[in-house]
Order: sequence, then C-alpha cells, then structure tokens
Amino acid sequence: MIRRLLHALPVAAILIGAWWGYGALTAQSDAALRAQRPVWERCPGSLDVQCARIQVPLDHGAPEEHTIDLALARLPARHPEQRLGSLVVNYGGPGISGVRSFLWDPEPFNGLRARYDIVAFDPRGVGESSPLSCRPSGEPLPYLRVDRTPETPQEITALVKARNEYADMCREQESFHLPHVTTKATARDLDILRSALGESKLNFLGSSYGGGLGAAYAELYPDKVGRMVLDAPATSHTPSLHSGTAVSDESIRAFVEDCAGRPDCPLGHEVDAGLETLRAFVAGLDSRPLDVSGDRLDDAAAVEGIQQLLRDDWPGLRTALAKGLKGDGSPLHAAATSLNGDVFFSRDAHAAISCADDAARPDPEDVARQAEIARRTAPITGALTVWSALYCQGWDPVPGAALPSRLSDGPAKVPPILVVGVDGDPVVSYEGVRELRATLTGSVLVTLRGHGHTAYRSGLRCVNEAVDAYLLEGRLPAADVECGPADDGGS
Repeated sequence: MIRRLLHALPVAAILIGAWWGYGALTAQSDAALRAQRPVWERCPGSLDVQCARIQVPLDHGAPEEHTIDLALARLPARHPEQRLGSLVVNYGGPGISGVRSFLWDPEPFNGLRARYDIVAFDPRGVGESSPLSCRPSGEPLPYLRVDRTPETPQEITALVKARNEYADMCREQESFHLPHVTTKATARDLDILRSALGESKLNFLGSSYGGGLGAAYAELYPDKVGRMVLDAPATSHTPSLHSGTAVSDESIRAFVEDCAGRPDCPLGHEVDAGLETLRAFVAGLDSRPLDVSGDRLDDAAAVEGIQQLLRDDWPGLRTALAKGLKGDGSPLHAAATSLNGDVFFSRDAHAAISCADDAARPDPEDVARQAEIARRTAPITGALTVWSALYCQGWDPVPGAALPSRLSDGPAKVPPILVVGVDGDPVVSYEGVRELRATLTGSVLVTLRGHGHTAYRSGLRCVNEAVDAYLLEGRLPAADVECGPADDGGS
C-alpha cells in the first residue's frame, strides 16, 4: 500500500503546508487538551477528505508549558447509523506523513469506512505536525557521500565522521524539539487524539512502525485499547548490531529461486549461479559505481534498491537488475533513493525518532569485526546490514525514551489484539512478530505465507477477511490463522 504513495506530489499536499502553517499555539492543561474537538474542514484539493488539527503538549510531562499542532485527515463513515466510531490509522515509518498518504490514496480503507470514520494523522516531527528539518532543502545526507561498506581504517573514519556530522546538523537545527520527538510521546499524542475524537477506546490499524506504535500505546494505556490491528509490527526500527552469523541473504535467495523459474530472469535459471551473478554485480559497484543522473550507484545504494523492491515489487526488481547488469543503474538508484526527500517521508524525522527510541550506540570497532563475518554469511547484503548499525552514531540518547523489547506485564493488562505477520518479510523479523504476539494473551496471529512487507490489503483475501471481520464485527479468529497462495481470491 505504501509504495503506491511514493514518487508523486499531489496538489493537495502542496496546499496543506500553506493552510496549516507552523509554530506553537497557546499552551493548555492536559484536561483542556483532552476536551478539545477537531474542527473539520474540506482539505484543500480534495472533494471528500476533511482536515483538522488539534494541540498536544510538546512535553507530556509539562503540558502547560508549550503545545504543538497535530495534523489530521478524516473520511467520515458512509453509514452513520451503523457507525462504530473512529479508526485511527498509521502507515509506518517512522517519518511517513499519514495525512499526505491518506489524501493521496484513501481507497485501501474503503471497506472499513462503511462503519468507521477513518482518521489519519501526521506524527509529531512529521509532515505538518511541527516537522523537523536538519538540512537545507535538497542538501544530501553527509553519509551518502562516503563509502557505507568501509574496508579500510580511512574509510571507517570517514563514515563515522559523516554520521557525526549529520547528528550535529540535527542537534544544531532542532535542539528544542529533539528530546520530545519519540514514539512514546507519539503514543501519548494518540491518547489525546482518542479523547479529542470523543472515543472511550482507541480503535487502531498500524502498519510496520505503526504496529510498533500501537504496541507502545497498549503498553501505556492498556485500559484504552479498543479493536487494534498490528500489521507487520516493527517494535525496533534502527539497524542493530547483530552477530555477523545471524545476517543472511534469505529474502534474496527466495527472490532468485522465483526468478530462476521465469523465462526472462536476468540472473539465469540456476539459483546458485544467479546468486553469484548478483553478488559479483553488487561487489563490483564498490570500486566501480555506475553514474546515474549526476549521482552514482555504489554497492550500498544497489543493496538498498534491491531491499526496497524486495518488499513488494519483484517484477520491478527483475527489470532493475536486468538494466543494472547492462550498465544502467537508474532503476535501482531510484528505488534506493525513493524515500530520501520524498513528500510523504521525512528522513530527518526517521533518524530523530529512531535514535531517540533506541539508546544503543555500537562501537565502530565492534561493527567492523561483525561486518567481516557478515561478508561471509551474507555476501550480498551483509556488509551494509551490519555497518548500518552506526545509524545513530553521534546522536544523543533521550532519557526515558527507549522502547521496551517486549510489552511488560502485557499478558495481564492488554485486551485481545489482532497481530498480522509475513513469514518471508524482508523488513520485519517474523520471529519478532511472533514474540510480540506471545506477550498478548488472548490475541491472535494471522500469518501470510509468502514474501513482502505487511499483509493487509496486499491482495490476499484470507488476510483481508480476518482483519475486516475483527474491525467491523469484533470477531477475533478462534485460533491463529495461516494464509497462503492457495487462499488467494483477490481483494
């Protein structure tokens, strides 16, 4: 669903910024903030979607000191007489603008809109909710100008320096906001939003990071959880320093196995030979990157492009590799850079939220040792995967912001939740999804046997029917559900 939102700039998205503006509003008490009601107006450039804003505290520990805007968008229920309330949705990220995404394509929620007001929002620091900005518009990220899979001491020093430079830029530009742009703060915003919408419980549908946000809300407000669906929930969104032996190219192998059975496969029809062709192609880009429209496709960018297309566009990946092997790196480069500077996504907010939520700051020497192991266990993606553990190099940890690895006392406190996972998800660990579900007594896991990131509205009726029955009728499956290609009847 998210990929359809990328690479486009709707007129409405341009107009929103001028309409909402920026800056803090008058501070209010927590009780007053919970008593506010959104004033809905037609969104500029849209015939159906309504826009509004509410105020939330910059610091939930001191709500009377300073408030910021939270931008909202809504489609009212089509059948008011059967209305169940509001369903708040989050598209993932962190850093994705829910308002702009919703304006661009509200159709995936068309069935749920029969009985719900569908409400999207921009999380704090994103879109029109006090957006973070660490760099002048169009300025490249410092770490994209150096080798991100370093092999020499000089290359390692350059990467660490570039990561520190980016953190310093954000600290200089956004020092006032950074301590408060966290997932826990956004979860607390959700509870003010719930109250402002007039709901006693939060009905919520979160994808990827949005699923992790829903889990954080359940941890903080277990008695306020209504019907909640966590689709491919990502409870950690920073690259961690895994042991090199744990890094694998499993998702890429699944792609190559599928490709090998197709007549137009650019990697040939033998799986091991195809993997070697792909490995050699990526490795060669380390020293001989391809020129792409004033930029370059190096090995790290190629891996990022491959990983992005692995999520839900295997035909596009076959095409991109066919061109890349012939010297045209533009499709892979476009996939790799699709989220940098995109109108739907803020890289600065992603970094700020991710590095506030995760206090880990691996030592570069430890990363280097693990990267050497990963080069052997995962020759295509291993080096970049491990070196990405320096994502938060230079960022100051935010005290009290780190998210728990699992819900504390979850089984005793949280009502049943529907958890959805893909066993071949290239982004979110399926084992992690199962572990989260295990903390939620009475909850049910719907598993899509396949590949791709997130499952709801991905085209498989088995998943869609389970989610819709729960959200629309309150019918939680009696046991865990497994869905696969044999169940595919479309959506």
